[in-house]
Amino acid sequence: MYHKCGVAGISFSDSTSSEDNAPLALYKMLLQLQHRGQLSAGITVHKPESDFLLQTHKDLGLVNNVFRAEHKGKFVSLMEKYSSQKGIGHVRYATCGVDDLEYAQPFEHFHGKKNRWFSLAFNGNIANYDELKNKLEKEGYHFVRKTDTELILLLLAKSLKNDNNIISAFSSIAAILDGSYNIAFIDANGRIIAARDPLGIRPLCFAVNGNKIAFASESVALQSLGFDIDDIKDVSPGEMLIIEKDNNFRLEKFVESKKKAHCFFEWVYFAHAASKIDGRFVYSSRRALGEELAKSETLKLDDSFVVVAVPDSSTPAGSGYAQKLNIPLQEGLIRNRYVGRTFIESKDRANRVKSKFTLIKEVFEGKKVIIVEDSIVRGTTLKNLVSFIKKYGAPKEIHLRISCPPIMWPCFYGIDMSTKEELIASNKSVEEIRKEIGADSLSYQTYEGLFRALGLNKENLCTACLNGEYPTVAGKKNAVQKKKVRVC
Repeated sequence: MYHKCGVAGISFSDSTSSEDNAPLALYKMLLQLQHRGQLSAGITVHKPESDFLLQTHKDLGLVNNVFRAEHKGKFVSLMEKYSSQKGIGHVRYATCGVDDLEYAQPFEHFHGKKNRWFSLAFNGNIANYDELKNKLEKEGYHFVRKTDTELILLLLAKSLKNDNNIISAFSSIAAILDGSYNIAFIDANGRIIAARDPLGIRPLCFAVNGNKIAFASESVALQSLGFDIDDIKDVSPGEMLIIEKDNNFRLEKFVESKKKAHCFFEWVYFAHAASKIDGRFVYSSRRALGEELAKSETLKLDDSFVVVAVPDSSTPAGSGYAQKLNIPLQEGLIRNRYVGRTFIESKDRANRVKSKFTLIKEVFEGKKVIIVEDSIVRGTTLKNLVSFIKKYGAPKEIHLRISCPPIMWPCFYGIDMSTKEELIASNKSVEEIRKEIGADSLSYQTYEGLFRALGLNKENLCTACLNGEYPTVAGKKNAVQKKKVRVC
């Protein structure tokens, strides 16, 4: 399972403190967003005293690698070189096999007029990308990269050419974009914008405190700068946060939001456990998912059972499940912190499972083990994990409990859930999946349990990957045409 990117931005008012440095703040925020992308990272800062008013630093690798944090001298040198009061940042990974530096963000658009010289970073997926790309190419535009970000960059450049009003420019592209998008934007005047699509599919939040204004894909990034969780606000769907060069800010509606379609999977899996998204804490949601899962348990439990959660995203669900049923939760799998998420780096899942986890045999040996996992997509990773536990843990039984309902449809909004043919729940019954994976029993979360756990109105959630009910026209069209998911 693949996800695409995280964005961040910061603006300081005049200050003499060395801590009020945009690249340093962006580095801290991007570290907290590392789980959203591990292929590349980058920043663009505003340098009003330089001929190059916008300056970008980006590279392939983890945030610490990109900013040379392992080498104090080089890190300090980078912080000084890009010293600024304003900037935006991005973490990325690709699903198209394109690991080229050219695809690292932010992307810059150079122009002689300062309001049309800008840099942007993007999180999401444009479901009607092919249609819009073909239209621009017929108008004489040329694409260097095959990515949504370049599409949005060209569309914004075109809009700003016709209209200097930044709100109108964003409104004009919103009228034709179909899909999910969070956009971080900075221009050569030092104006910063954070825009969220009208459905609010991906999370976006901001905070203001003293002399700084910041935004990010998740609240945990803002907390790393000292913002209190209670002071962090969500950017509403169809809304843009505008931070002017003098640090005055305002929220503006740039597109009508007729409904909401928050991606439920942010709470189930993607988001950091410490984040708060659209008014709902991720950790408490995951614990509640475990509690809901426990309500439908049919096993006759005794002292021979233990619960093991697959770390890290399933740990809260495992805790809620175990506590509800009064079964001991044990840490039978220790995650290797130096190995990335398997859904981000997944060329050989069998070997990656072995390198990702260390197994504690005494937890498993001779026990009836209930493994709590957040989801099953293709089934490959979990099949390898069960095989790994059987071989090295020697349990008496292995029972799988999944805190998310079966994933049966592809996602066209920023998660590579592939084609229906590759999604195991689309082609096999629960019993067939159990046999395929090699477990003694398997059960999933119910729809009702999911909605109760999240504590959100199901009408405000996108659950297309569960039921095929896509919230946009292009999403529905892509599903009918059985279009392969394209996330760059």
